[in-house]
Amino acid sequence: MPDLMQILFDYIIDNFHEAYCLQTKRAMCQAQRDTLSRRLEEQLTEEQRELFEEYKEYAADVEMEELYAMFLAAFDQSAALLRRHIS
Repeated sequence: MPDLMQILFDYIIDNFHEAYCLQTKRAMCQAQRDTLSRRLEEQLTEEQRELFEEYKEYAADVEMEELYAMFLAAFDQSAALLRRHIS
């Protein structure tokens, strides 16, 4: 992502993302996911826990990449709408 886009993305994440998440079922889904994660982790061996931690790190990376993709899609669509009104 170009530097300017990264700055804009970071600004949105830092200042607006959470407010928009409050308008969704995210908190409920996250709470359920965290409960299930803890229950699963309690049943794992030490080796399995290490693997599960690695899995959670990659899952967080995937979530961030999905946010990047959604940001880029929204940005492109906004730019396309703007071009239609200027032309």
